[in-house]
Amino acid sequence: MPTDTAVLERALVVMAICMAVQTVICIAASIGAFIAWRRATAALTDARVAAEAQVLELRAHLAHVSATVDEAARALIRGTSAVDGVMTDMRDAMGTVRNSVGTVASVVTGPKTALALGLLRGLQTWRKSRAAHRIAAAAAD
Repeated sequence: MPTDTAVLERALVVMAICMAVQTVICIAASIGAFIAWRRATAALTDARVAAEAQVLELRAHLAHVSATVDEAARALIRGTSAVDGVMTDMRDAMGTVRNSVGTVASVVTGPKTALALGLLRGLQTWRKSRAAHRIAAAAAD
């Protein structure tokens, strides 16, 4: 029987050592998980800050592009207004020439007038379309 007690004592000692090792491994795994969680949280915070900075940069770039497009649209509107004024003056002049001379061809040839009227109509259509897009964009915001 003394051998049975010695075997039991050794088995209990081995079990105690294994439990101690298991406890140390669990504590180390818990510490490692905590460190990984802290690093992941810090990396996520850094990524969020970087994304917000990119969004702000994109907004600034978009505002710059929008301002440039708006300025070009204003210039185009000024140009179409000038063309409209010229066309009105041209119609008035043609009416005067028609009444005094009797022919419009003496003032402006047909294809040039048709080209100018086509350009005017195209610019007016584009301007109306642009205004409709601005209203839609403002309503969406």
